[in-house]
Amino acid sequence: MSNSEYFNKALHDMVFENACGAAIRRLADMSFPVSYIHKQIDYPISYEQVQSYVWKYYIEKKILLYIDDSVSYHNDGKYIILDEPTKEKTYIKEQGPYGKITYRQITVDKDNHSDSISIKKYIPCDFGIIKHDNPEYYNKLLDALDAEDRAYINSLPWRNEHVYHLMNERMNSIVEKLKRNNKLTY
Repeated sequence: MSNSEYFNKALHDMVFENACGAAIRRLADMSFPVSYIHKQIDYPISYEQVQSYVWKYYIEKKILLYIDDSVSYHNDGKYIILDEPTKEKTYIKEQGPYGKITYRQITVDKDNHSDSISIKKYIPCDFGIIKHDNPEYYNKLLDALDAEDRAYINSLPWRNEHVYHLMNERMNSIVEKLKRNNKLTY
């Protein structure tokens, strides 16, 4: 990558972040479907770019999870349980030798216990595999959901691979509706 290409990419990323990155993350944190998020953004961005940005954000924030060797988890039969230390970022104030005050970011245990953990439950979401292998069944699954939950599932770019979704309020709603309509066996 040449210097001008690197600069142009950095400039594009900065403009994008200032124009709509925070707004997209905020709406994604509230579990809005990508289609809704795209309509709310004034910045000229394609639906696919918003979709990709939300997917990457969900991966970074561990709302969506791929299981590999770097992930510490255990399986309780129907959920993947992710055990992570409860860490939070905070800032400490430091004063330099000439009186200059600076703030430095540090990571500390939330409860000041070295063994404190945050338990996160994840459910397997093989929507991408189902959509690829059996589109008819995929549509039947979505028929069991209301319009908002259907839009949430449909607007994410599910890949043809196993992925896990955090059991948050949105996913609890989806799971309950699928159970009620006998589309989910556990």
